[in-house]
Amino acid sequence: MTAPAPLLLVDGHHLLYRAHFGFPKRFRALDGTDVTGAFGFVALLRKAHREHCAGHEVFVVFDAEDGAADRVHVDAGYKANRSDADHSPIQALAPLKEMLDQSGVRWLEWPGAEGDDVLATIATREAAAGRAVVVLSGDRDLYSLLTADRIQILNPQAPPGRQFITARAVTDRYGVTPSQWADFRALTGDPADNLPGVAGVGPVTAARLLTGGLRLEDLPATAPGRLANPLLRIRETWENVLRDRSLLRLNCDVPVPQDSVTATATPELTAPAVLMKATGLW
Repeated sequence: MTAPAPLLLVDGHHLLYRAHFGFPKRFRALDGTDVTGAFGFVALLRKAHREHCAGHEVFVVFDAEDGAADRVHVDAGYKANRSDADHSPIQALAPLKEMLDQSGVRWLEWPGAEGDDVLATIATREAAAGRAVVVLSGDRDLYSLLTADRIQILNPQAPPGRQFITARAVTDRYGVTPSQWADFRALTGDPADNLPGVAGVGPVTAARLLTGGLRLEDLPATAPGRLANPLLRIRETWENVLRDRSLLRLNCDVPVPQDSVTATATPELTAPAVLMKATGLW
């Protein structure tokens, strides 16, 4: 029996925004729609697949429009800071999906789910079945996935030699393990998701507090020296810290169908200009 091809899971919205804002040239469809995000997405994915993950199956995951609803129900401020952000890349989302269909790349947008949770569900499920998984994303929220030996994160924007992120890399850089990542971020905050963290608790202090694999529940009520004040502030905002950790934890149980992904490697992706013409955008 042939072993399944390794899986390259793509954080769709993250790559779309990166392509839209990072590409040096603007591209427009025949109707004038700015499709820089779609063109750049395919170009960047094609490059990453060819240079880092040739022979992998490519599968793209997007956020559902109502994906954050459950977390907003827990905290109305969750991602509220994004309401005034520039969301112009979204206009290229529909053309991008057409281009992916044309190229034979599967994609998924699961109703009521954030893309991170869908990625986490597929990644952990496939890794548990013995499959090697690479997640293409620059989103640090996904670091908690690295508890599984067969999962790596690929960030092509990182310096050479550091583009593949492993559990060891997270520990070496931040002083915590992937299993502690949600605890760590609940203390330090996550500005992208509008989670403030604990005032005065930065990455160094948070790592010291969590030394030895401790979780939030394991933190002592008091401590001498430099950790005394941070612990006091944590206790003063305890319920908020626990709430933020719950928001930061990935849901690995989204009911995504088992046959969403295949075991077959994706051929080298078609050039974006060819796909633009094939889908009638040019």
